[in-house]
Amino acid sequence: MLDSITTQTTTNQPVSEGVLALIELRAYAYDVLRRTFASEPSQEYLELMKNTIVQFPFASESEDILKGIKAVDSSLNRSSGLSRQDVDGLQWDYTRLFIGPDQLAAPPWESAYANEDKLLFQKETLEVRGAYLKHLFLPAQFQQEADDHIGLELDFMYQLCLELYEKAKSGESFQEVLEDQQSFLQQHLLKWVPRFGRDIINNSTTDFYKGMASILMGYLSLDLGAVEELLTVNSAN
Repeated sequence: MLDSITTQTTTNQPVSEGVLALIELRAYAYDVLRRTFASEPSQEYLELMKNTIVQFPFASESEDILKGIKAVDSSLNRSSGLSRQDVDGLQWDYTRLFIGPDQLAAPPWESAYANEDKLLFQKETLEVRGAYLKHLFLPAQFQQEADDHIGLELDFMYQLCLELYEKAKSGESFQEVLEDQQSFLQQHLLKWVPRFGRDIINNSTTDFYKGMASILMGYLSLDLGAVEELLTVNSAN
C-alpha cells in the first residue's frame, strides 16, 4: 500500500501526500462499512451504494473484497432502478439478521461471540467502552445500545482515521492513534468479525449482505497490514 511513498521527517511538518491519501482511503472504507452495519438501509443509502460500491478501495489486494464488490454490485444493479420491493427486501434481511424479533442469525455484538450463552454487556463491552472513552468517543445511544455493536466499533475506527488524518496533516505525532487502531483491530474486531461475517454469509437471503460481509472481513484483515505499514513509516521518522 505504501509503495513509492517518501515521507518528510522534520518535526511539525506534514507527511507525504501518499500517506495522507492512504489514511483518507481507510477513512472512506470505514465510513462505508459503518453505514452498512449501523442501521437498516434507506433508499438514499442504497442508491449511493449502487453507484459507488465498485470504487471500494483495495479490491485488487483482497479476493474477499473483490468478491464482495461483485456480489453487491450485482444485487443493486439487476435493473435500472431500485424498486420499493427491492428496498423492502434488503431492510427485512437486515432486520432478520441483526434485530429480530426471532433468534438472530448474526448477532451484531462482540460480546455475543465471546460466550456460549451469547450474553450482552459483558467484559468485552466494558473493554470497548474504555477504548472509546480514551478518545472521547461517546456513542449516540450510550447505555441504550451495547458499546460493542459492529456499527459502533466501525464508527470508532472511522473517527480515529479522521483524528489520524488531522494529526498527520498538521505534523503532529500520530503514533498513539495508530497503536490504538492496531490494538482495537487485534483485540476486538478481528477476534469476532470473521465469525460474524460467516454467519451473515450463511444466513442472509440477499447477495447485498453476503457481499458486504465478504468486504468487511477482507478489509479488516487488510487494514491491519496498512496500520502496521504506517507504524513502520512513522517510527522510521
